[in-house]
Amino acid sequence: MAELLKFSGYLCNKKELEKVFGKGSDEEYVIRAYESFGEEFAEHLQGMFGIVLYDEREDKTVCVRDRFGNESVYYYLSESNAFCYGLTIREILEGGVYRKKLNEQALELFLTYSYLPGQNTFFQGIKKVMPGQMVIFSKGRIGIKRYWKPEYKGDNGKSIEAYADRVNAVLTELIDDWKLPGESYGNFLSGGVDSAYLTALTKPRYTFSTAYENKDFDESGLAEISAEALGAEHVKITVTPDEYFSVIPEAMRAMEQPLADASTIAFYLACKGARKYVDVCYSGEGADELFCGYHAYTRRLVNLENPDYPNAPVETYYIGNTKVMSEQEKKELLLRYSGELTPLALANSLYEFDENTDDITKMWLCDLNVWFEGDIMLNAEKMSKANGLVARTPFLDSRLYEVACRIPSGYKVSKEETKIVFRMAAANQIPKEVAFRKKLGFAVPARVWMRQEPYRSRIKACFNSKTAEKFFDNKKLSEMLSDEYLDKPDNWRKAWCVYVFLVWYEQYFAEEL
Repeated sequence: MAELLKFSGYLCNKKELEKVFGKGSDEEYVIRAYESFGEEFAEHLQGMFGIVLYDEREDKTVCVRDRFGNESVYYYLSESNAFCYGLTIREILEGGVYRKKLNEQALELFLTYSYLPGQNTFFQGIKKVMPGQMVIFSKGRIGIKRYWKPEYKGDNGKSIEAYADRVNAVLTELIDDWKLPGESYGNFLSGGVDSAYLTALTKPRYTFSTAYENKDFDESGLAEISAEALGAEHVKITVTPDEYFSVIPEAMRAMEQPLADASTIAFYLACKGARKYVDVCYSGEGADELFCGYHAYTRRLVNLENPDYPNAPVETYYIGNTKVMSEQEKKELLLRYSGELTPLALANSLYEFDENTDDITKMWLCDLNVWFEGDIMLNAEKMSKANGLVARTPFLDSRLYEVACRIPSGYKVSKEETKIVFRMAAANQIPKEVAFRKKLGFAVPARVWMRQEPYRSRIKACFNSKTAEKFFDNKKLSEMLSDEYLDKPDNWRKAWCVYVFLVWYEQYFAEEL
């Protein structure tokens, strides 16, 4: 007999499960699948899920996370062999067994990534169940099985037009499986193709976007035009610098681990605004990852054609979609630096490829296993839940993945364009000028605001705090807020990483200061 101890998420293959098990809830399907298929049960579940169950017959606890990491599961094994688990880190912190201790190696990695990929967390000993992974505690030991992993299954036998038609057909077919009758739902909508395509498919009453007074970062006008064309009522959620900086502490507490993606705080406020209108919001996570939507891919193709560019193998330098600090910069900034696990070593341990894999596919596999789980999915899950909003990601349906993983990289990205085949598919549902609009990303004016008062002084006070003295060289921190330093491209991200870590640390370790 199995007992479901924890469940969070949404199963999108209810129709298939009902044919096998009869009518039931998501939770009932989890138990029935386990009773029927044993440890292979997760292979029969599709969608978003974090699961912990106990098998009484075999006296084992089973923790499972969905294929793409939509939902989180954490675990900890104490020195006395007590197995602790939770869908949040706080459940373990508050369980009475774990004694809180910072994992300082995580800080070293974080300062390069701006997030923490891999199984370890910022709390020494607490680990993540990784996407597509099952963790089993039995007879005092932990066993780890990976029931699914991203793989490239290239098929050059179809034209790009045929693949575009297939993408659109699959999405059109699966979209209703992500809905429940009677739900109030909306869509996050930017000025780009992903959210517009998803809006056309889901047909919500409301769409939501963030808006800023700084027009260089404001996509809300484009989003409003898209919403009108798609028949949705658009809601602009205006984000001011006062509001943005005031919610960073509560957002970092909800995040549970520091995440220095500036869009995180804006998304937190977007979720808070959307929750006033709807219970469920559809979001476009996954389109960039499945269909090569990042400019890093186009840059690689351009560089490959430049005989003067030092084109080292991808696996010798690429760690995912962000790289903030170098090892030398961290050595100079940190009071304690070990360098035992470098970002490149961690990235290389998280994805696999063979000798026939092309450069773009290597980057694609790296981003799916490193960046996507560590940044994008953590943000989507934690910030929505913190505001009582259910976020659903239909692009992360396994049926769409099975198409995407077969599409040759040349159909996805060129030197001039990203997500080519996806944009062609979207053009079946949305205006072509939206489908082929240049990717802008979820830009936030944090780099501008942090140089203005009173926000600059707020960051400076944080850099001069007792918390900062525990980890960083004071002189180096002062230099990071100088105009000379911040004038250099992307140096603001380095200062932002430090600031976000310090704010997060005070949320979880303030009693140690």
